[in-house]
Amino acid sequence: MNIFKNHPIYLLTLLAITLCAIFSVGFLHPDEQYYTLDFAFKKLGILENLTTWEFETRIRPWTLPYFFYILLLPFKTLGITNPFTLATIARLFSGLLGFITLISFTKNLRRFFSEDNFKYFEKFSLLFWPLIFMSVRTSSDHWATCFFLLGLLEILKSEKISSKSLFIGGLLFGLSFSLRHQTGILSLSFGLWLLISKTLPLKRWLFSFSSLILLGVLIGIGLDSLGYEQLTFTPYNYLTENILKDKISGFGVMPWWGYLKLSLKGLNIFAPLLIIGAVNYMRKNPYAWATWIFIPFLVFHSAIGHKELRFLYPLLFIVIYMSFQSYNFIKYKKSFSTILFFSIIGTVIVCFKPAYTPMKFYHFLYNYKSGEALDLYTFKDRKGRYPELEMKVFERANTTLIKDEVKSHNPFYTFTTKYSDLKTINSKYQCTQEYISYPNWVLKFNFFKWRDRSNVWALSSCKQIP
Repeated sequence: MNIFKNHPIYLLTLLAITLCAIFSVGFLHPDEQYYTLDFAFKKLGILENLTTWEFETRIRPWTLPYFFYILLLPFKTLGITNPFTLATIARLFSGLLGFITLISFTKNLRRFFSEDNFKYFEKFSLLFWPLIFMSVRTSSDHWATCFFLLGLLEILKSEKISSKSLFIGGLLFGLSFSLRHQTGILSLSFGLWLLISKTLPLKRWLFSFSSLILLGVLIGIGLDSLGYEQLTFTPYNYLTENILKDKISGFGVMPWWGYLKLSLKGLNIFAPLLIIGAVNYMRKNPYAWATWIFIPFLVFHSAIGHKELRFLYPLLFIVIYMSFQSYNFIKYKKSFSTILFFSIIGTVIVCFKPAYTPMKFYHFLYNYKSGEALDLYTFKDRKGRYPELEMKVFERANTTLIKDEVKSHNPFYTFTTKYSDLKTINSKYQCTQEYISYPNWVLKFNFFKWRDRSNVWALSSCKQIP
């Protein structure tokens, strides 16, 4: 294909995203499973019940689950019902959307860069590990960000904005809101910039842009009502439950500057580079479209006590753009090569590392002694809690968790999730590990006490010591 022949870096990006979709099993946040895929699996008839409080209070939009329902239905019709396979297919579809967004991100912003500086912006953007990792996530964070960016880039791709670009951009903004309501702040900020900067006259703004946003929102309301089987306006429900009733604070709160701490922790060495570049850009360009998008979104999320770095995912693209507008890497080629090198190392790691390590345990157990009844003995951990298999759609059939002390002298199976519990089991009984999250030789090392903090899931075949 000419696209890969003329741009070989596109092939590297596509390869990285494909590998990540296959090997980065699980999720960054449980919402990726319990909300998105579980809702879709219920519609597909693979999951019987949804019992989360979000479902009962009707705060979750159905737009993304219906997208996945439509995408996965042909595979279900062909007889593919294995939830692990369907989840991988879903990540591949997410990866395709992510790939298209990354290409559009670099291609449509090209006119804002000099030819030489654009090459650095393109290489970094297409191989930056957080963008590769997030590109395969089946979350509303990823999909809503992509829809917003594709709409934004459609409008920005040329200096003169066509009616077609406004129609497409407005509709994508509306669908982005239907996928994740917080992106409405991004759309509103950019829409006001179009109006106040006189980029668009009021008449075109209303009829060619805002009306299409409304259409995208109405599509979301229709899908929400279809999913909940009653007329539902999820933005109102979300505002009531999480903001007015402040349920969201129950998941933990941080001070207003918490996102600075999260950025330094999550983006490590890249955070100072991107933050300084973005601040410098906004200082020099206070009326630019990127500044208008960035500041309101950051202020809104900083004002809310509960903070997660994934909430700011749309801003990562904007920050990269602003940073490469600020830095002249033509003068610092060696520095850029070093930065790119570390980013590629990160990309290789996320391509092969599970997003949620216990997912490999679920996969192993799902196929273990298929068709047979299996009793798994569990034991209280140091906090007095028993381990659970919470992801019902991936649960092995005919499996029972027993929360009692072992009384049988026959071989029995144990299920543990912490290394300390595994050591206790091995000391009390004669056990063989059928599955363990990490190789035994890795577990011999406990640098910075990583072993004590990590999930070390194990299935052990045991018997009483004579």
